[in-house]
Amino acid sequence: MKKKCLLLVLVSTSALSVYYGADFVSRVYLTKNEHSETVTQRYNDLVNSTYSTKPSNGKTFAKMTTRPPNVTALWNRFTQIINENIKKLYFKSWDNVITPYVTKYMIDERDICNSSSPPFLLVFVLSLPANTNERQTIRTTWGNFASQNTSFVNQSARLVFMLGRMTDGITLDKLVQKESTEHKDIVQFDFFESRYNLTRKMMHGLRWVKTYCNSVKYILKVDDDTFINVARLSNYLLTDSNINNKTIHGYVYRNGGPVLREGKYAVTKDELPSFQYPPYVSGTSYILPYDAIPDMLDLAERLPYCPVDDAFMTGVMRAILDLKLKHSVDFTHMSETKIDPCAFHSKLAVTNININCMNTLWNLTAPARAINCTQYRELGNNACSIF
Repeated sequence: MKKKCLLLVLVSTSALSVYYGADFVSRVYLTKNEHSETVTQRYNDLVNSTYSTKPSNGKTFAKMTTRPPNVTALWNRFTQIINENIKKLYFKSWDNVITPYVTKYMIDERDICNSSSPPFLLVFVLSLPANTNERQTIRTTWGNFASQNTSFVNQSARLVFMLGRMTDGITLDKLVQKESTEHKDIVQFDFFESRYNLTRKMMHGLRWVKTYCNSVKYILKVDDDTFINVARLSNYLLTDSNINNKTIHGYVYRNGGPVLREGKYAVTKDELPSFQYPPYVSGTSYILPYDAIPDMLDLAERLPYCPVDDAFMTGVMRAILDLKLKHSVDFTHMSETKIDPCAFHSKLAVTNININCMNTLWNLTAPARAINCTQYRELGNNACSIF
């Protein structure tokens, strides 16, 4: 009996720790950002009404100790506070354009979406001018479904590669122009490629979509070292109940993560005054509804430039626009480890793929290649390190 009582006390204490721990973390977040009294008061009112630490009577205390904390509700409240904080710190007004995105093209390829059947899906691949082989491999493997003469989930799809320029790329620009003439699937912007310009590249790409492909329903954003399992993507778009015009789909980093001030992904306080990103999706691959694009373009011009494109677009801007996120482990992310060959067909996307691996995966996913797990391992290990 004594052991049972002790166990009950320990469980109750742990539950209360979790319950109040979220409150404490949220308070720390708000304090560090020193944001407006209005939001602080709003949060304090929420805390006082929901998490009172001074029960007025025994009945209230008994109710608290017998009802387990709703962790999902706690996390949703915490996320809501982060989103409110981002709005107060980062977004000032719709009246002033402070970061204009004036798009200049080297190649605009404006006819990609012009056809009798508007595309249901646009596959939007970020690529570098020098990555000719990667683009060709995508065209001949998983990207082939988005050619002008094929259909996808009984709807049409299109493939477009988004490129900038290289600082030493006069000869390369000519090669890209030749490639564009042959395949008619390249859009090239007149700015130089760099990690800092990734957000600029995305915003110019979305501006192109709005200008020349505004009848599309969804955009699948992909990096050119990512493999897409076309059959799985088809099934996902047809069956997921959350496919709508207010939801971004991908692998969600639920805690957002800290805003780094130094190193490869450094962001200054002027670029983003918050010390933490809202939840966002991995930029290696995600599905973006077209209906979100016009508002994202308008909002981006009214915010300071932030170079971390996935966190900025699907985190900061999404939070301000009140768009939703749908998490799926079937999407890929940068730190993804090796995949069980038997579970490969459940994956929608895999990243960090070289050309040999891309071809291998395409052979493994082709309908005529219904092979077992042992064969997956044998074939995969010869050219592809993801297994």
